[in-house]
Amino acid sequence: MIELEDLILGAGEQESPPPPPVGGIPRQYLPGWLRWPLRCAMLPFIWLDRGAHWVARKILRPPYITEGTCKRRGNCCYYILLAKPRGFLGTLVHWWNQEVNGFYPRSKELYEHEGMQVMIMGCRYLQQDGSCKHYHLRPSICRGWPAVERFGYPRILKGCGFHIKSRKQGHDPLRVIQDYEHVCQKATDTRKNPPPKNKF
Repeated sequence: MIELEDLILGAGEQESPPPPPVGGIPRQYLPGWLRWPLRCAMLPFIWLDRGAHWVARKILRPPYITEGTCKRRGNCCYYILLAKPRGFLGTLVHWWNQEVNGFYPRSKELYEHEGMQVMIMGCRYLQQDGSCKHYHLRPSICRGWPAVERFGYPRILKGCGFHIKSRKQGHDPLRVIQDYEHVCQKATDTRKNPPPKNKF
């Protein structure tokens, strides 16, 4: 079984999209004439969400900032992590992401990520040239990438047009990515070779 961290870290180096899931990309049951008005109706809420993030960053500034521009490689769209649906609300969000946002499960396998179970999704609107077919209607999860949180390590792919810069002088931005890779590698090694249990 391929480890989640290996997939995420390797996505930045992939030259071509991963193969579609077994059986092909599942079809959407919600018709387009209903799907597109729903996405347009969600845009004001998405803008409000991104605006709230912008205000939060001004109040509590993260230790790192992003610079650069998107190269439109599409690698960040290969593996989208969504929490396993729980309860009615979780099922509704999962249905929305598949039927309205256009995500699809790459496999039925669940992975552990940051203390919760997640599903690996792909996006049916990613084009061969790496661009998004419906860029202006993209959901909030896509607009928030690369992820530079107020706490923890930034999440960014190798070869991405964006790069990380520390707000503090003398910090090497590449060290941030290396540290994040080291943390992921350590977690992978621990899962493969768990420490022996204390018999006492």
